[in-house]
Amino acid sequence: MIINGETIVVGLFGDPVSHSLSPAMHNAAFQERDLNFCYLPFHVCKEDLPGAVKAICSLGLRGVNVTAPHKEAIVPYLNDLSAEAGFLNAVNTIVNRGGKLSGHNTDVYGFLFLLQNNLGKTFSAEKACLLGAGGAARAVALALNRVGVKSLVIANRTTARAEHMASFLMENRILKDSAVSIIKLDKKNLQENAANATLMINALSEDPFELGFLPQAGLQGCRVAIDLRYHSLETPFMKWAAGNGVLAFNGLDMLLGQGIKAFEIFTGVQAPVGIMREALVKGLK
Repeated sequence: MIINGETIVVGLFGDPVSHSLSPAMHNAAFQERDLNFCYLPFHVCKEDLPGAVKAICSLGLRGVNVTAPHKEAIVPYLNDLSAEAGFLNAVNTIVNRGGKLSGHNTDVYGFLFLLQNNLGKTFSAEKACLLGAGGAARAVALALNRVGVKSLVIANRTTARAEHMASFLMENRILKDSAVSIIKLDKKNLQENAANATLMINALSEDPFELGFLPQAGLQGCRVAIDLRYHSLETPFMKWAAGNGVLAFNGLDMLLGQGIKAFEIFTGVQAPVGIMREALVKGLK
C-alpha cells in the first residue's frame, strides 16, 4: 500500500482503540481491491469527541467507525441517521458526504451475519437469554426478533438498566411485554429462569464465567452460546459452554459482518470477505 496525496483516509474513534482489529481488516481489504484508502485508529477521549467529529470534515476523512464509549454520545453531532441508527439511537459507522455526516449502525447486520454464517439462514430459537443490557444488547435483541425468537430473558447486574432495555423493546413492538423477562445476573436466577433458553448471548464487556455468574453444570436447554467479545478464539465463557456440550462462538464473525457493511458504505465496492476474515484471525494469533 502506497500512501500519497490522493489517499482517502477512514478510521476508528474510540477509547481505547489500540486493541482493535479493524485497521488490519480494512487495510487488507483495501489492498485486495486495489483501493487508495487507508484506515487509522484514533484514540478519542470523551471530552474531545466534539472536536474529533468536526475534524472528519476539516481533514477530509471519508468516514469513521465508532466504538465504545461514543456510539450514543456521537449521535447529536451528525446531520442524519440511517433507519437502524435512529431506531437504536446509536452509531458505529459515519460517512462524510460533501461535509454532511451520516450515521449508520451495522450491529444488527453484524449479528445476523454471525448467526447465518455459523448456524445457517434457517436458524431459529424460541427463547434466548441475553447477558447484558447495553447498546450492543439492544441491537442483538432486534436481530433476534428478525430470526424469529419469541421470548427473551435479559440478565444484568443492574436490573434498572435491564428494565430500561425491556421498555425499549416493548414500546417499539420488538417483543411483547409477556415475552420479556428481567432477572438479576447470578447463578441461581439463571438456573431458575433461563434453563429452557436455547440460545445464550454474552453482551457484557467482561467474562460471565470468570465473574462466577454461570452454573458449573450448565443450563439444561442451552444449545448455542455466543460471546460477542472477540479478543481470543476461545474465551472462558466459550470453554464453559463447550464443556457442557453447547456449541460456542465468539464475536469475530459479528465484527466481520460489521466490517463488511462499513467497507461497502465507505467505498461503494463489494467487500472481499475471505481476505477480511484472514486478517481478523491472524490478528488474534
